Amino acid sequence: MVYNYTEEAVRRILPDVLKEYTRNNPGVCTCARCQEDILALSLNQLPPHYVATDEGTIFTKVSFDQIGGKAQVVAAITNAIKRVVANPRHKNPISGSAEYME
Repeated sequence: MVYNYTEEAVRRILPDVLKEYTRNNPGVCTCARCQEDILALSLNQLPPHYVATDEGTIFTKVSFDQIGGKAQVVAAITNAIKRVVANPRHKNPISGSAEYME
């Protein structure tokens, strides 16, 4: 099965970054819609890393961590959070209405 390792990395890191961001910025909406928007915007800022085998996944994960991939993901997520906070797709913040995506 072919999949985008970048998406896996963003989904894995997003909950922690969002929790930290909301801890420092109370009132940020964490509903499922906003989290999906953050995920999509984050992925659009990052290059895809497609893998088709377990070996490819391991190689990509190691090289991803060694070349600062995690820092790039955190930066993309943070940027996406700021964009969604500034332009939510609903009128009122509904903070705490959804669990963090895992």
